[in-house]
Amino acid sequence: MVVTKKEDAPNKPQTPIAPNDNTGLMVKSLMPPGKFEVTPDQTFTVTIYLKQYKGRWVLMETMAKDVEKHTIVFRMWNFEECLRLRKQSMTFDPQTRTNKVDNDRLNKQKIMLLMQDWSLSSENPRLEIHRVNGVLTEASWRAFVNISPAIADKIIAEMNMILDYGG
Repeated sequence: MVVTKKEDAPNKPQTPIAPNDNTGLMVKSLMPPGKFEVTPDQTFTVTIYLKQYKGRWVLMETMAKDVEKHTIVFRMWNFEECLRLRKQSMTFDPQTRTNKVDNDRLNKQKIMLLMQDWSLSSENPRLEIHRVNGVLTEASWRAFVNISPAIADKIIAEMNMILDYGG
């Protein structure tokens, strides 16, 4: 067996690094968020109009006489949170042998993670919400489920319209 030594390649002139090379990635990651990016401080508000009629609360389309305006503030989610919550909301259907998203569980997780504040607690201190480590407490979730189902459904529908479809 004969072993030969490979000759070194002739010295090539060094080319300057282009500004769009991989070296710019570190600088770009230090930049503040730009167009199309979601940040944890971005919120949106769901507005509902309520009127008391015959001892129950009725949802109204717009502000009118004897109508109360209430707001619910949510934090925007990013795509990673979206995927994580959807995966956590999956259930296995043994009959069809498929995984399906449990929408009730997904909506609960969205509210627990993303709901920041609401004005309903100004009228009823029992509806005050509290957060621990960025998530609603179980007592705050109980406050949410104790409101009228029509109001809860409206809040969830408006929240989902913005989170899933951009509003």
